[in-house]
Amino acid sequence: MKPPKKSVLFVTTQDNDSPESVSISPLSLYSSYEKIDIELRRPHDMPGYHWHGQVEVNIPFGGDVEYIINGSPIVLKDGHIGLFWASIPHRLTNPGSCHNMGIINIPIHHFLSWPLNREFVNQITHGAVLHSDESSLVSEFELKRWEDEMMHQAESRQQLAADEISLMLKRLCLTGWSQMLTNRKDKPTQNGVSKHSQFYVSQMLEYIATHHDTPLTVRQIADHVGLHANYAMGIFQRMMQLTIKQYITAMRINHARALLSDTERTILDITLTVGFNSSSRFYQTFQSYLGVTPTQYRKLSRNDHRWALKESSPNFQI
Repeated sequence: MKPPKKSVLFVTTQDNDSPESVSISPLSLYSSYEKIDIELRRPHDMPGYHWHGQVEVNIPFGGDVEYIINGSPIVLKDGHIGLFWASIPHRLTNPGSCHNMGIINIPIHHFLSWPLNREFVNQITHGAVLHSDESSLVSEFELKRWEDEMMHQAESRQQLAADEISLMLKRLCLTGWSQMLTNRKDKPTQNGVSKHSQFYVSQMLEYIATHHDTPLTVRQIADHVGLHANYAMGIFQRMMQLTIKQYITAMRINHARALLSDTERTILDITLTVGFNSSSRFYQTFQSYLGVTPTQYRKLSRNDHRWALKESSPNFQI
């Protein structure tokens, strides 16, 4: 429906791989810890296409809505959940009689870390547009509550909303989904990102999500997708605006946050579980990203103290 708050609506690539030759990509994660973005509002027709790096979830209330996604007309039925990786150019063309639309943009590192059906996840990362077989899996009341809680300064309230969104998608997986659009590899994208790059990056994202808690190298990832390491690093960074190593760290810190909030496991146990090889490295990296130690985070995440995380730098190197 709408680009994320920091998005850029264009991308320019050139043939060489130097950073100076590539403008900021709309597929960028911008911050490794960008929050889930939620709105509940009346939809409107869009004058042009846009795209961004999140998984987009749309739920219309009061009527069907019409889109053009990657050049194909799509109708999302009243009360059904539609979702797709929004790297696909998309445009809402007719809001019909829909009086309210739930719009959820989920950073892909969150989406890939949730315990969802693997076939469901694979279809999303390979460019399919999906919708729930059943309607009324979520209400306007719930969406409004999530919107408010994601704006709350208490980490525990934000995490609660994120958990409930994850469960909504888990319920969708259990009740069934269908494809409205499959990825057409023979058609070039309209956003300057080749299908070739998008396919390989989706494969790398999936591999990292599955193996981030093990010793993991760029060469392993490149070998898994059948690319030279330097080429794999180049197309990943052009699309995601993060290095592969930065993205691995983002997945590990995200995993650690969940364990710190929801379990009583020791810091050392969490360190090793999420893929760090020493507590000192884990503490240093965690504090660099979030501005608090793991111990402080555990305490703060379990109550409603108002606090703000330090936004991680997109240039952070590991």
